[in-house]
Amino acid sequence: MTVSEIRPIFIVGVHRSGTTLLRYMLGSHSRIYIPPESDFIPYFFLRTPTRELGDEQVARILRTIFERYRFVKEWKGNPPDPVQFARSLPTRTPASFLNALYSAYASQYGAERWGDKTPIYASYISLIHQIFPAAQFLHIIRDGRDAALSMLEKYERDEFHVDIFFAARNWVRRIRSAQAAGLRLGPKLYYELRYENLIDDPEGELRAVCAFLGESYESGMISYHRTARERIPADSHFFSNVRNPLSRQRIGRWQQEMEVADQRTVQLVAGALLSELGYPLADVGPIPVSELARLAILAAKYVTLQSGRRVLQALGLFPPI
Repeated sequence: MTVSEIRPIFIVGVHRSGTTLLRYMLGSHSRIYIPPESDFIPYFFLRTPTRELGDEQVARILRTIFERYRFVKEWKGNPPDPVQFARSLPTRTPASFLNALYSAYASQYGAERWGDKTPIYASYISLIHQIFPAAQFLHIIRDGRDAALSMLEKYERDEFHVDIFFAARNWVRRIRSAQAAGLRLGPKLYYELRYENLIDDPEGELRAVCAFLGESYESGMISYHRTARERIPADSHFFSNVRNPLSRQRIGRWQQEMEVADQRTVQLVAGALLSELGYPLADVGPIPVSELARLAILAAKYVTLQSGRRVLQALGLFPPI
């Protein structure tokens, strides 16, 4: 198979925007398997997306993936032998390496087509397109206030960089990046859908997604929670919701559960994009003087941490962000 014939599916979007839900919906299709998040494609191939790899490099990358990344959590049996894996590749390009790895993974689940669900790849669509020119991208978008609320709920306790300003700024950054790449790729390779529409009309939305992917719709995709229950522990801190059938309970949660001060921050940072996407803004009034100091501190924290992370990333000491 040539690189131009490889058609992987990449699900992208801001964290807590429904990427996991979409992963399990598509993964409930008889022809498709999507493993846990990879995170490693930019780390290994950002600077050399099409350059040939050496056998030792292939073996080293494979060993690192199986030692460090949650991507392999659903792999069945022993990891592939790195030396034999390298020798089995038709070429040594990143595309050949990744296709062989993901295809072997998918075959364990009886699937013919593989995908990937990694939210940060919303910022790396152009890179992945260089590796796989025929890859198709599904970008799922959720109201930034609900996404921010869920992000704080899941990450704020353990991740120092996560706060309301970060959640809002990250929402804008990821969506703008994905949409810009999508404009370059065109409608045959890039498809955008809304979390809220997927909840309200799952069959209609999934039929449209399948049409984009060139796959037939299967009714079992709406029973995604059965697949999720087989693979996600009941006490999962991050993904327990996807073990349950669809519900509208998580749409518009911000209206009751987000503090007004946080609503003001999100709308100040992301209001233009919220409006552009058709999400109505709340009447929360201007930011009072008492909140300006907090906003300035959070903004400075964001700029400082992001700058530091970029420097460390450039030095190879920090994974892609």
